[in-house]
Amino acid sequence: MKQITVRLTALLLALVMTTTLALAANKSGYSDVPDKHWAAESIAQCKQYNLLQGTGSGKFGLGQKMTRAAYAAALCRLMGWKTVTPEKGSFSDNQDTKKWYYSAVETAAAHDVFPGSGTKCRPNDAVTREEMAAMTMRALGYSVLAGIIADADAQPVQSGVSGFAGLTGSIGKNCPFGDCTTNRGYIALAYRMGIMTGVSKYNFDPKGTATREQAAAVLLRAYQGLKAKVSVTAVSAAPAGAVLAESLTGTSGAVPLSPRAAVEQVYDAAVKAGRGGSVVINAVPAAQTVKGGKAGELRTLSQEELSAYLSSSDVQKARSGRFDSSYLIYKEKDGSTTVVWYESETDIAEKTELCALLGIKTVYVLK
Repeated sequence: MKQITVRLTALLLALVMTTTLALAANKSGYSDVPDKHWAAESIAQCKQYNLLQGTGSGKFGLGQKMTRAAYAAALCRLMGWKTVTPEKGSFSDNQDTKKWYYSAVETAAAHDVFPGSGTKCRPNDAVTREEMAAMTMRALGYSVLAGIIADADAQPVQSGVSGFAGLTGSIGKNCPFGDCTTNRGYIALAYRMGIMTGVSKYNFDPKGTATREQAAAVLLRAYQGLKAKVSVTAVSAAPAGAVLAESLTGTSGAVPLSPRAAVEQVYDAAVKAGRGGSVVINAVPAAQTVKGGKAGELRTLSQEELSAYLSSSDVQKARSGRFDSSYLIYKEKDGSTTVVWYESETDIAEKTELCALLGIKTVYVLK
């Protein structure tokens, strides 16, 4: 009898060890994620990059809903934001500082992931697919672009005009999903960047809730987009086959508009070039003089002339968030004002990042 007991005990131990080894061998590192599951690789990489954590006890929480708070926390890790913990929460349902998600929600709110304040953020609700698209694009810093895209898609096509040159577009130009009535700009961006896809060719299922594994796939794609390598090359002329990000010219009253490419022009050029294509960003400095309320002709400057302006102690330096370009204002001796537009290294880096997220492989900087 004793021998039988010993053998049974040994057998049970062997089974336990075999099961434990099998679980440990899962590529994802979680016992509830089979190796053949479609999201196993995404989950494994999210764990490797510390983008999304498990639910405890060696489990990922496969099939469970992704809450808005948990997704906000994941976005904080994706973007590497410094955690903020204010004494009072920004939302009526995020006032308990002892909640695990309190600081994550506040940090995300500080970076526009949750728009507004004083209202509810519904931290424990399941995040919907359109909310996930909007939260991700806001985290990446493209709220303004999303609004421009939504407006452009809502306008009829003008004959002979394409892209954003006249803020025109057509329904489906950017967002091909017919079931999206809200957050269309965010969804269009997530789709164009390859971060989210539809449930079918023309349906996105915006109100559908997202599971943890779906969130893992989205987070990984965003991470890969941010880490994508783009070749940046300075050129004196636009290479054949590359798409130029069109610049804006003109005036608004007595104030010259930037001759640099605004963010929507860079987006438009990247979409036209397609994934793997090339985009040209015009970084040739340009100046315009305003005198007596009238703007003179736009003229290009050499890099030496730009350096002279930049080194002057009399210039006022600024940056246009609307155009993601830098400019300076210089008061001339005759009482006129010269406005010089140029692309700083930061400006070019931000426009290059947008191109990288849209799958562009080469950015040519025209100087």
